[in-house]
Amino acid sequence: MALENVDFGNINEIPYRPLRPGIDQAVFAMSGDGVNVTVNRVDNGNDLRPHTHDDHQQIAWILQGECDYYVDGEPFRMTAGSWVVVPKGVEHYIHVYDSPETVVNVDIFAPAREDYNEAYSQFLKQQGYQGFNIID
Repeated sequence: MALENVDFGNINEIPYRPLRPGIDQAVFAMSGDGVNVTVNRVDNGNDLRPHTHDDHQQIAWILQGECDYYVDGEPFRMTAGSWVVVPKGVEHYIHVYDSPETVVNVDIFAPAREDYNEAYSQFLKQQGYQGFNIID
């Protein structure tokens, strides 16, 4: 079986779009079946936005920096290598306030966040970026 399109890239080379104050985001693995992945750069003093995803389970994984990740009101102190699973419908948010460096947070969503795929694809088109699969 020959593969026609393989979704491939490097998170250190793809553009980040501003998501909200203190957070930039890139989306990858957009061609995954039922899953997608975001990488977020989160600064100290990020805009806090407690929220839920009624239709999506989320795994938050910290690659760099330090933060508190709140799930259902409970803070989890996260450092490089830490992860937490956020069940569907449970309130959560990231709080970065004393990290010695920008937090790099990977979020894995199942099923895929099609809204993120679409918004990021539009951002790539607007930026004239050619080095990435764009969802039409």
